[in-house]
Amino acid sequence: MLFEAFFWRPDQSRPSQQAFNKNPEFQKLSRDWGKPGDRAIIAEKDGQPVGAAWFRFWTEQEHSYGYVEDAIPELGIGVVTEQRGRGVGRKLLRALLDQAREDGIKQISLSVEPDNLSLWLYKSEGFAKVGEYGNALTMVKQL
Repeated sequence: MLFEAFFWRPDQSRPSQQAFNKNPEFQKLSRDWGKPGDRAIIAEKDGQPVGAAWFRFWTEQEHSYGYVEDAIPELGIGVVTEQRGRGVGRKLLRALLDQAREDGIKQISLSVEPDNLSLWLYKSEGFAKVGEYGNALTMVKQL
């Protein structure tokens, strides 16, 4: 689903999954998955994965685009093209936010490009812009 999160634009050309796996950003985001604090939820339809939401903690030395500080995990969501706009992302987001609350997390961040239609979802769920990184907005939600 990280692939879907990267290539959310319908008109964007997509590399093969094999080529994408060699992408340094993908490798960084997936390296050591399962360390303490990593969480993920997968949505399925007819036994097949159609979306996922995850969060993980980063450090100032190694982080992704939505990094704010070490104590705030960064959230990511990917939904297959055919299931977008059907509530899958919202359900995943809410379930992951519930998990974060159960874990005692007080804030969660994310990164989203201004023209990504998911921006309205994040705003409607209480995320607020706290900065910009490259061509993306950094947003945080108080839990």
